[in-house]
Amino acid sequence: MPLSAILLTGKRPSRPMTREYAYPQAPDLGPASLACVDVFGQSVMQRTINRLERAGVRATSVITTPDCVAFSANKNVAITITEKPADRWCAAERTLKKEAQRGVDTFLIAELGAYVELDLQDALRFHKAKGQPITCIHDSHGPLCFWLVDAAQVIASGKFPFPLDEEALEHPPIPYLVDAHVNRLSDAREFRQLVVDSFLGRCSIAPFGREIKAGVWIEEGARVHKTARLVAPVYIGRNTQVQPAAVITRFTNLEHDCNVGEGSLVADASILSHTVIGKGLDVAAALVDGSDYFHLDRNLMLRIQDPNWISDSAPLQPQVPNYLPEYEESFRRSRQLELEYSQYLSRAAGRLLEVFKGEV
Repeated sequence: MPLSAILLTGKRPSRPMTREYAYPQAPDLGPASLACVDVFGQSVMQRTINRLERAGVRATSVITTPDCVAFSANKNVAITITEKPADRWCAAERTLKKEAQRGVDTFLIAELGAYVELDLQDALRFHKAKGQPITCIHDSHGPLCFWLVDAAQVIASGKFPFPLDEEALEHPPIPYLVDAHVNRLSDAREFRQLVVDSFLGRCSIAPFGREIKAGVWIEEGARVHKTARLVAPVYIGRNTQVQPAAVITRFTNLEHDCNVGEGSLVADASILSHTVIGKGLDVAAALVDGSDYFHLDRNLMLRIQDPNWISDSAPLQPQVPNYLPEYEESFRRSRQLELEYSQYLSRAAGRLLEVFKGEV
């Protein structure tokens, strides 16, 4: 049975209002999907792709926006970038039609979103047994924005129900219930819970890198000063630096290309990629993404303006869409102005040397 997957980024399943989730809404992590954020060296999106490949998915199409491209296409993974989130479902419809013409009859469509340890083969058996054009995938708290779609039935109906919404379907399908590990990744607090669950072995996510001692993982290129302390469980990502007398402890993960300053304490925290923590700071019960500081106990988000405290070291790369000529022209004009300005400075420096010749 040919099977393909279409994964869209940008949507997080809403957190169910149950007693288990009775705490106040935690700070949001901004527009980019949490599925694109690394956990122990790899994003939920990439982990989902790997899980689907192991389950027999022959091709995966990723439909995303420019702020959420953290991996490269290959022979089994195609990437479509849409400038507007609203265009994602149009791209998904085109992909479904194209793959159906190539003989694919069943699709897993997911709007990530959530981390779901789905037993795909069991879900497919349920889907075929029910004979539904669309099977929605739930956990005990409700829908997860995962669907199994029978391409032939959907195309034959002439009505594409995109974007997929159970409440908008004419005949609500019988949902498939997941009883494995699920984390909706609705906010920063749930992201931290996924990290803790991974450290404790409650889900299948495992840290990359070498376990140098029980509960301490260090990736290639990481540098930890001999006077720094790593108290398990902790994870140090690739090319991350931990400076003298720093202490990393209590379920903390430092993702790739971070830097923790001299004498700083990081405990019960997630430090996302390219984040710099200054000297002598105490970072606890937090998620830090560049200059954005999410304090989870106090339900507070701060944007730090002082780079001596916390800053973002991600390289700035100007992105000029080649299909928008007005941006290209603006970019060329700015480069020309820079060139003319540098030439002006060179001429000015030459004249100053002539004026002061012999006085030095």
